[in-house]
Amino acid sequence: MPPLPVESPNDDQPASPLPPSDLSTLARLVEAARRGDRRFRGMPIPKLSARAMTLLESFLAQPHQVGLNSISALADDHGVNASTLTRLCKALHFEGYKSFQGLFREDLADSSFYSSRAQRLIGDIEPTPASESVTASDDPLYLAERDNIDACLKGLDPEALEAACSQLLAARRIHVVGLRASFAAAHYLAYYLDYLRDGVELIASTAGVDVERVLDLDERDCVIAIAFRPESRATLAYARAAADQGTPIIGLTNHPRGEVPGLSNRTLVAPASGPFFFNPMGSLFLLVEMLLSRLSTRLGQDAIKRIRRREALIARRGVE
Repeated sequence: MPPLPVESPNDDQPASPLPPSDLSTLARLVEAARRGDRRFRGMPIPKLSARAMTLLESFLAQPHQVGLNSISALADDHGVNASTLTRLCKALHFEGYKSFQGLFREDLADSSFYSSRAQRLIGDIEPTPASESVTASDDPLYLAERDNIDACLKGLDPEALEAACSQLLAARRIHVVGLRASFAAAHYLAYYLDYLRDGVELIASTAGVDVERVLDLDERDCVIAIAFRPESRATLAYARAAADQGTPIIGLTNHPRGEVPGLSNRTLVAPASGPFFFNPMGSLFLLVEMLLSRLSTRLGQDAIKRIRRREALIARRGVE
């Protein structure tokens, strides 16, 4: 297979602020390169081929690809030579693949994948005899979820929440995107947001139509992107496309250094740590409910009228 062309900056250009210090910085650098920007944070951007940027976007969408694989395994998975990945790392000013991989491993250090979480949960919790009952206050899942909700409230910036509500009020149209594990929260938010205002659309892939919907958007609209780690590639693609068109993005995530926060104008963080082997969703749904409550309060009587109209329709049709 022919080598992947990767061009480096000219020698007479100022030194670039590379290598990136975290995945969020790398994601912004790749996004700037994809837009065709020549500089990033005031410094020259390495010229990467389209194939190189596609590889980097794949790595950013699924960080465990790099964090858990050798260079040869990663190259095989993507149909390139190991030397291609080495040149890509060098173009980004990493010493080699190991230092590039270290960036992804550091990012993954505070997260466990589902199988390892399940193994730890099974090993940590002893079976309870049938004669004994377990109260909620003793359950490690409850304790962890309570801590997540507490951390969510302590870390929440009231001004950011109000600004997100103002964005939702001002937007001409709102697209809500959150795929795979985040789809439940996206559906919940879009469904009840539609009670409160017009122009709400849930982005789903069931009909094979997803990222194309972003063509309808511009700076007058808004996208709510929900992405928990590992961030869904389809959600990221939608958020990138929306950002390219100048559409404001509100990000809901459990990982403030992920790519969705890097693309977002407003980010609301829902902590999701603990022994449960999937991402705990308690704090995420709390944020969704807080957004909906603040929005309905701001809308006042208009919200009441819209909700009553919806209830009347449901009653007439007997659908609930």
